[in-house]
Amino acid sequence: MLMNDAEILHAIENKALGITHFEQQRLKGASYDLTLGTEALVSNRDEKVILGLGGTASLILDAGDFALVLTKESVKLPMNIAASIGMRSSLARRGLILLHGMQIDPGFEGHLRFGLFNASPRRIVLDYGDDLCMIEFHKLAGNSTKTVPRNDDLIRGRIPDDDKQFLRTLETTSLSSLAQEMRSMSMSVKELTTQVTHQASIQNKFLFPIVSAIFIAVVADILIKMTKH
Repeated sequence: MLMNDAEILHAIENKALGITHFEQQRLKGASYDLTLGTEALVSNRDEKVILGLGGTASLILDAGDFALVLTKESVKLPMNIAASIGMRSSLARRGLILLHGMQIDPGFEGHLRFGLFNASPRRIVLDYGDDLCMIEFHKLAGNSTKTVPRNDDLIRGRIPDDDKQFLRTLETTSLSSLAQEMRSMSMSVKELTTQVTHQASIQNKFLFPIVSAIFIAVVADILIKMTKH
């Protein structure tokens, strides 16, 4: 059962559910807004990006960049609550794609980690504490009997070494090539838009499916690379 705001707040106040850096204004009707944390790894860059106090001011994602990021908040789920993640529509409209699992299992503890892909033809800049995604909580009929493996890195707010190695082994030349192809396709779409602006019916019928197909192809390419890890 999806928990509403009152149920989420009650669970937090009774320490049945844990969210660090909890701010009540981030609590929505049936979800909670999570923000960008202190660590990020970006494709084609050797250095870890450190955000927040004493770190880099911003996370910069050029067109085609793929990054691994952590949430500022740490979440602790009891054995009778699961969670799911949803993308912020404001970021999706800018062309940022959030790659994540379908569900967070009961018993999970730690900062959440995601893949971010800039599917737009322009640079996207994110700062520490910026809205990243929303989390929904689902109360189970009873306690889960399966336990989640403990990950000390996520509990401490660090990107695990396995994830670092994964990013290093990505075919960065392929990601760069993909970015170039995206920019080329974006220019083609822009030219097409100019050509058909005087034909609104044609634009609505053909332009939107073309744009959708571009982004679907980009996501498919990234997911294929991730499944090879």
